[in-house]
Amino acid sequence: MMEQNEIDEKLLLYLLDEADEIVREDVEIWLAESERNREYFREFQRVHLALEWSVYAREVQPDFNTFRRKLKKNLNIRVWYSVAAVLVLALSVGGVLFWRTTEVPVQMAREISIQPGKPQAILVLSSGEKVEMGMETRQLEERDGTSVRVNETGSISYQAVREDETLEKDAEKVMNRLLIPRGGEFNLTLSDGTRVWLNAETELLYPVRFNGMQRVVYLKGEAYFDVAKNKEMPFIVQMEDDVAVRVYGTEFNVNTYDGVETVLVTGSVSMNQGGKEVLLKPNQKGIFDKSKDGIKVEDVDVLPYVAWKDGDFIFRNESLGSIMDKLSRWYGLDVFYQNGGLRDVHLSGNLKRYKDVQELFRSFEKISDARFKVKGNTVFISKL
Repeated sequence: MMEQNEIDEKLLLYLLDEADEIVREDVEIWLAESERNREYFREFQRVHLALEWSVYAREVQPDFNTFRRKLKKNLNIRVWYSVAAVLVLALSVGGVLFWRTTEVPVQMAREISIQPGKPQAILVLSSGEKVEMGMETRQLEERDGTSVRVNETGSISYQAVREDETLEKDAEKVMNRLLIPRGGEFNLTLSDGTRVWLNAETELLYPVRFNGMQRVVYLKGEAYFDVAKNKEMPFIVQMEDDVAVRVYGTEFNVNTYDGVETVLVTGSVSMNQGGKEVLLKPNQKGIFDKSKDGIKVEDVDVLPYVAWKDGDFIFRNESLGSIMDKLSRWYGLDVFYQNGGLRDVHLSGNLKRYKDVQELFRSFEKISDARFKVKGNTVFISKL
């Protein structure tokens, strides 16, 4: 087992891209051992990045490596990084943290394939039991007799196999919860035939069988709904902040990552908040932001909003911050910006969700001043 200072020395060589194959393998084995090690590395990396990209007038020399060697001459790595962390904090608070642009490489760092997400989910049954879902066939049964089938394609379907009056009355009480982690996606077919595609970092709560005057599900995250028509039983997607989408049979996308956003593909829906209702037409987007009053409606090209469920990323004049937020959820990325203004750079591009994300980064570099440096699953974004 490596001593802590030996670990820190190897982590520093790894971050500086000065590690030989043996050291690199040692670091990667150590990272794979535990989440605690990975969390330590993320903090170590955060301090390293802040120092590598900063210059403190009169105190810190522009040449980071020269400064590093002088500062750690009589200190071990752990003490050196403790000092560095204090220095970075002081510089940040004092408002004198200057970003270097001349020494940040404009080309991609060591080419390491970033793995895309995959079909994965956790199904929480009404009993509280948690079942991990993947691309494998499974057959489950709920306490009301409903059959729950997990298919090898990464999907779940529900089918009632017992019908009696008592069970019908209790049907609404049997609820399932589907949790999609970061780097995951899944889809399901509800008992009424409604199909739902769930994006990464999403949670859906729903009854295994619908009974009563309406069909209600509860959403956090992002989902695409293809609702089975039933004029007598409206379908309602309930979200936080007392926001709901009410439909009878249609296709639409709902996103609650930042506020509430509904994009209508076909049919008609209404967005409701606090008793106020706004109708949407196809190719319109409804937006609710609790920091603002009411629901705003605008005409949009729906394709960039719904392409994810068919395996594509489509960005049309979208902010880099928004783009990277979406890529982070799917590829499991940690993203650091040289300065906050880079989040507001607007870019366009396409990418298959199961392709190497660095293809998109290279395209962005050709059409903008943004530069992407990739180390593992961490992306450092600077300006040319």
